[in-house]
Amino acid sequence: MQHPAERPVLAVDLGGTQIRAALVTPDLVVHCRRATESRDEAGVDVVISRIVDITAAVRDDAVRRGLPAPIAIGIAAPGPLDPWRGIVLDPPNLLDWRNVPLADEVAAALEMPTILERDTNVAVTAEWRYGAARGTRNAVYITVSTGIGGGVINEGRLLVGDHGGAGEVGHVGVEIDGPICGCGGIGHVEAIASGTALARDGRALLKSKGSEGLARLATTGIEVDAELVARAASLGDNACAALLERAWVAIGAMCASLVNLLDPEVIVIGGGIAEHSPRLFEVVRDELRRRALPTLRDRVRIEPASLGGDVSLIGSLPIVNERIGDPAYRREPQASRMAITQQGAPHS
Repeated sequence: MQHPAERPVLAVDLGGTQIRAALVTPDLVVHCRRATESRDEAGVDVVISRIVDITAAVRDDAVRRGLPAPIAIGIAAPGPLDPWRGIVLDPPNLLDWRNVPLADEVAAALEMPTILERDTNVAVTAEWRYGAARGTRNAVYITVSTGIGGGVINEGRLLVGDHGGAGEVGHVGVEIDGPICGCGGIGHVEAIASGTALARDGRALLKSKGSEGLARLATTGIEVDAELVARAASLGDNACAALLERAWVAIGAMCASLVNLLDPEVIVIGGGIAEHSPRLFEVVRDELRRRALPTLRDRVRIEPASLGGDVSLIGSLPIVNERIGDPAYRREPQASRMAITQQGAPHS
């Protein structure tokens, strides 16, 4: 769906392993897409340089193809971050990123206004405006992938929070004495149901000789990951099936808490693991019946995400168009990180 006020944007999706960029036009077509490795282990400056290079390449591609010029750059990045100042604060899955003024760095290099937002907030905005949550006023988006993240639409607005951290659903506690999360918390759903957690528990099963299915599949050179755990379960391995069931129950418990807390019209579930796990949706609905308030559980819909892997690119279109005129967000290129450091601001 095209909104009359929307103008094209350069959209960037920064992940721990990959950077993607594209030009997104108001008809929701994703043009000139490019991808490159993040190379996070090489350091913050290398990653920023790669973001700048890939974004510039997309911009050049768009010019050569005669596509309309973008009004700004939108970056979807892992949180926590400060969306008003465009600073990545302390993401668990980006090495040594501490108080990095990413929006200013990219804006200065490309001489274009740049807006930064958490990747799951970008995704919930996309699904709410154009996808499975379209037409609602209260919605939750959950991604089940390497990690577990989410975003919240409350009364027709993105719920940002006092410090930009609202919607971190992966860190909802579901087990009082559960495993330690990557953030250091105890019993978070991400520590139980994420791809990282399933891989960890699968390796533990293999080490303890608790899974014959994994032992058969994990031959020399084969890494135990969530996909291998799921494959072993599909071939009849009971231990791996139990790991998956525990993960889905944890997600269901989280969803029940969100229903009780937020009273959404719909919970949209996406991400690489969710897309290939129909059982997940069955268990979530069962757990809602067990755990959520009766007056709320029968009114909320559980829906699969509809925008697929482009959700964190498409969502930059409305976010940039809405914020480019908002003085609360930095819109013009600012000083480089070197200048900011000289002024005494913290940096990585």
